[in-house]
Amino acid sequence: MGKFDTEKIISECLKAAAYGPFFIDEAAGDDKYWEIHTIFGLDIDELKKIADKYPDVNQKNESVKLAINNSLNNLLGYPHQCTEEQWDKYISVKPDKLYEIFKKWRKEN
Repeated sequence: MGKFDTEKIISECLKAAAYGPFFIDEAAGDDKYWEIHTIFGLDIDELKKIADKYPDVNQKNESVKLAINNSLNNLLGYPHQCTEEQWDKYISVKPDKLYEIFKKWRKEN
C-alpha cells in the first residue's frame, strides 16, 4: 500500500472519529462527545480541525500525532458498537488492513 493510500485511510479514520457514530454518546444529552477528550487527549473541536485539514497538517505536532494514533487505535479497539455497514460508510479498508496500517504508522512515528 503506497503513501497516498495510507494518507487516504488515515484521513478517513480521522473523519470517522470526528464526525462518525463511533464515539458519540446519544444518551448523554447536551454533550454527546463527552468521552472524546478522555479517549483521545483532544477535545472534539481539535479533532475535527485536524480531520478537516489532514494531510495538510504538521505531522510532527503532538496534537496531530495524538489524533492519528488515537483515531486508528480506538477505531480498532474501543467498544464503539458500530456495525460493519457503518464502518464501511467511513473507512474503505477492513479492520485487519487498518491494523496493518496502524502498526506501520506507529513504527514510523
